[in-house]
Amino acid sequence: MKKKIVLGLALLIGSLSIGGCQYTTKVWGGTTTVDLPAGKKLVPYTVQWESKNSNLWYLIEDAEPDYAPKTYEFKETSNMGMAEGKIVFVEHK
Repeated sequence: MKKKIVLGLALLIGSLSIGGCQYTTKVWGGTTTVDLPAGKKLVPYTVQWESKNSNLWYLIEDAEPDYAPKTYEFKETSNMGMAEGKIVFVEHK
């Protein structure tokens, strides 16, 4: 019985420590950072979760030569303040 409890706690801690995983961010909260390829920019209102697989979809396009890269933060809030997530998109020149 003790082994099952220790194993369960280890799995829970392990899943919570994987903060970069999109699925973990959606289900448990935390932060995921998406580094976009150099010379690409995010189309801001296109970010969405696929409902059944927890895949993150977003649209990028070529940046203009004089475009200044931006960082976007999409935050989730919940009624009880638990499992709040954040996705950060970072553009690069």
